[in-house]
Amino acid sequence: MGGKKTNIGLKIQNAENASTERTLNVDNTPHDTKIPQNIKQVPKKLIIPIAFSIVALIAVGIGIFIYVNNKTPGNTDKSLQPDQAATSAITNTPVQEVKFAGRYIDIHAHINTSGMSISEIIKNMDTEGIDKMVIMKPPASVPVDTPQSDFAIPDAASQYPNRFAVLYGGEAIAMLERAATSGKYSQAEEDQFISLLEKEMKSGTYCGIGEIGLRHYVPTSGKSNVAYDLTIPGNHPWMFIMSDIAAKYNMPIDVHMEATAETIKGLEKLLDHNVNTKIIWDHTGWSHTVNKTAYYSEMATAELMGQLMEKHPNLYSSIKMRKENQNSPIYIFNSNSEIKPEWLAIFTKYPDRFMMGSDIKPGIDQEQFPIIKDHRKFLSQLPSEILKKIERENAEKIFKL
Repeated sequence: MGGKKTNIGLKIQNAENASTERTLNVDNTPHDTKIPQNIKQVPKKLIIPIAFSIVALIAVGIGIFIYVNNKTPGNTDKSLQPDQAATSAITNTPVQEVKFAGRYIDIHAHINTSGMSISEIIKNMDTEGIDKMVIMKPPASVPVDTPQSDFAIPDAASQYPNRFAVLYGGEAIAMLERAATSGKYSQAEEDQFISLLEKEMKSGTYCGIGEIGLRHYVPTSGKSNVAYDLTIPGNHPWMFIMSDIAAKYNMPIDVHMEATAETIKGLEKLLDHNVNTKIIWDHTGWSHTVNKTAYYSEMATAELMGQLMEKHPNLYSSIKMRKENQNSPIYIFNSNSEIKPEWLAIFTKYPDRFMMGSDIKPGIDQEQFPIIKDHRKFLSQLPSEILKKIERENAEKIFKL
């Protein structure tokens, strides 16, 4: 291979610290090349300080680059992770918009198959876009000793497991109500209460406990003529026992509570007792009516809900929409049937805490399915990033559906 030669440099230091560079050509002909005298070797004692200085300069440069980059307009969204930001910048592809497809999970309903057959209930569920219902015995609307089997519990879930799930509202809940309203109970009764709850939670039949009437005013509508006023304080000793058992089996507790200063205080004590227990406070955006212009739970505002959820990570809620409440200050829609900004802000801040809960009573009251059409209107207005959570994912996670 003739022509241009390639040099491979080897540095050799002699005894007098004079440097000579010996080069070998590819034809193995040695040459000595003297390094110019004006180039002096850096003293060893300065090498380490110089190295540190270089590293410090590099670090400062990196810091300035990061600071300037974060100040660049258009990069103010701190929730966007670096890899996501890089991907977005390269592809310039917008986030996929998710739209409501017309179907959801209803986590709060009461049914009676003697008033409407189970097949008819399912047919109506299909019409209204309800994929699955969590059903329970209603509080304060029937005598305390009415068996939960009158409300297709647990039969509906065992016969149609893809359409129904059930909460426990059996004898232990009747015992709790009697103990709370009478203000007295024995140790033997408490032991029986504990034993019953433990047994039912172990059974695998139920996905939670409820509906518990922490404060339930006399219902103003419906066919029931045995409705009664009910208070089970949130800080009742048996509520604390129930909370511990629910946490042990990872079961939520569903509660109905009209908001007053006293009931909110009791609810907070229940929430604080065992932070591992998920408490679902029913009926966000709804209240029993005193008359056509007054409502019992005017305290249950978006502001209050936000404050309580901020303080209590184990507080959840179900959303109930009713035209009858449209003049209430806590109603979710404005006069144009649009979600009010204050409510949308809470749903967006706590998207993992809300679910849909119609509170309909097919087979108990008449014309129940037509009154919940606003549920789908509500869901169709939710932002893409929170829609699926409120529509179904939260329910699937909390109730293990």
